[in-house]
Amino acid sequence: MTSNWLDVALTQLGKTYPSSGAFVAFVMNESSIRADGQTGEWSTALLDLVYDVYELNSVENTRPGDLLFWGIPEQPYSVAIYVGGGHFVSVDGNSKRVKMQTLNQNWYPSFTGTVI
Repeated sequence: MTSNWLDVALTQLGKTYPSSGAFVAFVMNESSIRADGQTGEWSTALLDLVYDVYELNSVENTRPGDLLFWGIPEQPYSVAIYVGGGHFVSVDGNSKRVKMQTLNQNWYPSFTGTVI
């Protein structure tokens, strides 16, 4: 069992995934973190993942390891793992590769969730 799922996420930099949900599912599976409704990949809607988070938070209260979501809780369309310092790891929509990215006003998450 891997105790630090951020380490697992960072080992995936540069690898390709079909969606941000598939990337987060891989990291959770590899870290032996089991969410209630988890399967190998989440749907592109990511709705099941929202129901599995322990606690929903505002973006201002985000801590390293929290999940960042874009969209509304009833209809999210992207997810990432917050690393800290305004940075997150997620699948780039164009290249489908895992990249370290920076929060900015043009691509700012709507809400966050704590899984562990």
